[in-house]
Amino acid sequence: MSVPVSRCLLAMALASAAVPAHAQLAVIDVPAIAQLVQEVQTMERAVETAESQLAQAKQALETMTGTRGMQLLLNGTTRNYLPVSYAQLASAMQGGGGYPLLSLNVQSTMAANAVLTPQQLASLSAPNQQQVLAGRQRSALQQALAQQALANASNRFAALQSLIDAIATATDQKGILDLQARINAELGMLQNEQTKLLVLNQATHAQEALARQQQWEQIIAGHGSFASRFQPAP
Repeated sequence: MSVPVSRCLLAMALASAAVPAHAQLAVIDVPAIAQLVQEVQTMERAVETAESQLAQAKQALETMTGTRGMQLLLNGTTRNYLPVSYAQLASAMQGGGGYPLLSLNVQSTMAANAVLTPQQLASLSAPNQQQVLAGRQRSALQQALAQQALANASNRFAALQSLIDAIATATDQKGILDLQARINAELGMLQNEQTKLLVLNQATHAQEALARQQQWEQIIAGHGSFASRFQPAP
């Protein structure tokens, strides 16, 4: 673009010099025109430099912004597979609630671990039947939680390995940062599951302690006061 501007200015100067002698001669400052041409050329180079810098800045911005699809990795992974409240835990232990896989595992484990036959269980008193069923449910729930947590942890190891394998597909800074954040988020979820599983185990142990206390109180209530038990009746 600098050559046409220079030629234009030069043509103007020549045209002005070719005016007939009888016309009024214009005063032409040739050094000023040359300086103007040089300034225009300098401005053109400055604009070209600015455009190049802008293109580099856009490219750098694109490497740090936008989506790389890392949030879609492990999209089908089941994470919240444990009950979130004591009510849901108790419902799963009794075969209901919003965790059908856990409830199914509890029921199948109860059936597999049962020693007393249904006929033997039916011959017991109602309170004793309730104690036996509650004990089966608690032990089956602990076993089902452990089995499901083990299976889920094994699957998550494979999921983390797929995230590690995806490192090679990250081609820019944003992709690497997104992938690193995705791995950290997955690790945080795993740690939360471990904490949740520990609390659930503590809840089942608390139920066992409560059951032992209730059983002890029932024994005392059935035998009466030991202080007066062996006194002769009047």
